[in-house]
Amino acid sequence: MNKKVWQVSVLISFLVFLVGCQVTEEEALELGQLAFLNNLEEEIEPNTELSMSELYLPRGFEVMEDIEYNALIQSGEQLFVLFHQPTEPRTSNVHLERDLPTAGGALLYDLRESEDQLAYIIVTEEDEDQLFVIVTVGGAKISTLTTYRELEVSIEAMTAIVQSYEAK
Repeated sequence: MNKKVWQVSVLISFLVFLVGCQVTEEEALELGQLAFLNNLEEEIEPNTELSMSELYLPRGFEVMEDIEYNALIQSGEQLFVLFHQPTEPRTSNVHLERDLPTAGGALLYDLRESEDQLAYIIVTEEDEDQLFVIVTVGGAKISTLTTYRELEVSIEAMTAIVQSYEAK
């Protein structure tokens, strides 16, 4: 009997711990925004060569397809689509003009503009469990579908990729 009570107690404690450790949707968005801002300040060296550019891919990421001006990147089951315009400088707003209508209904929209670059992030809700994320620096734009739970990690990787982008 004591063994059964102990097992139930451990199970309940574990479940309470799991629920207590989950971040809220608002916290996930805040952490994602911080990941975006922190990586914008980093100088990240490319480690992967594409046909028209070079960029940094975090561990576990691989290029599945490299087509002119686009690349399909995968990490586990998650797909990322990179759109790039090699002739556009880091200060270009070419992607922003197309994405601005999406920003109006976004859960998160942050635009950062300096002398050196124009960068932004847009997070919208696709459905109850899916978020559509866009991260852009100048002529390099990457997008993916993710969850609140994976949002910070996805944004951190996406920002590193576009922050490191260099046209050949």
